[in-house]
Amino acid sequence: MAAYTYPWENISDPVMAEARACLQAVTLAEDMGFQDVCIEGDALTIIRKLRSADEDRSCISSLIKEIKGRGCRFRRLSFKHIPREANKAAHTMAKDGGRYEQPRFWIEETSHVVEILVNQERRNGSHGG
Repeated sequence: MAAYTYPWENISDPVMAEARACLQAVTLAEDMGFQDVCIEGDALTIIRKLRSADEDRSCISSLIKEIKGRGCRFRRLSFKHIPREANKAAHTMAKDGGRYEQPRFWIEETSHVVEILVNQERRNGSHGG
């Protein structure tokens, strides 16, 4: 497991933010040499576009195309929708990432606040980020 937050820059809307976050996740997984990767997200629109064989023609089509194009670099790259309620840890990390001037990485660990949320989600039986 790995996590990555980065400063928000030049992101015009939430759909663009989700697509860029997904690209960052795929890039991190590739850079770390992961071969079997499942990217989870609560943005159903993005997940549907990434799972679709159809060509995307939306304002984020270049990001969708780039993410899909990286799929051949993995043994398995999949995308899974999870409900927002089960994604509190990822949402907290995304908000937290806006506070930093430089990207932050966690490998097999995370920030204290996110660790607390993940443990709460586990105790409550939620899926969690």
